[in-house]
Amino acid sequence: MKRLAEIKTERPDIAEAFEKITGTVPPIDFGEPFNTAFSKLYNGEKDEIAAAAYTCTLFLSAILEKYPTERLHTFVHYIQENYNRFDFNCNMYDTIFKNMDSEKLKSVCLLKSNNDTTLRECKKEDIFEAFDFYTNR
Repeated sequence: MKRLAEIKTERPDIAEAFEKITGTVPPIDFGEPFNTAFSKLYNGEKDEIAAAAYTCTLFLSAILEKYPTERLHTFVHYIQENYNRFDFNCNMYDTIFKNMDSEKLKSVCLLKSNNDTTLRECKKEDIFEAFDFYTNR
């Protein structure tokens, strides 16, 4: 039986897992502005923060750009099985949102159904829907 430390070191980093599941290398700015806001408020591992940011961004890709939901759910399942999750609730949404760069909200990098990237403005309501998806899973 493998020890926990051995299992942890075998876990691929989040970008590698993302690429295997989605079939695309994550763009350099994928996960923003979530990644920056979560990093300011949460003192966790880099991969835990990236996992949350990628989950929220993939969700927005699915609802705004018709990204395949089966890939979103495969990614979410993988994250749940392999990474610790930091928790927040709806009482914290405004605080997290206030830590997001308003300029970055004007050009959030999302994936389209064919894995091409697109920049899209996201409103507060979109961001809160992504928070709901993350917190309710």
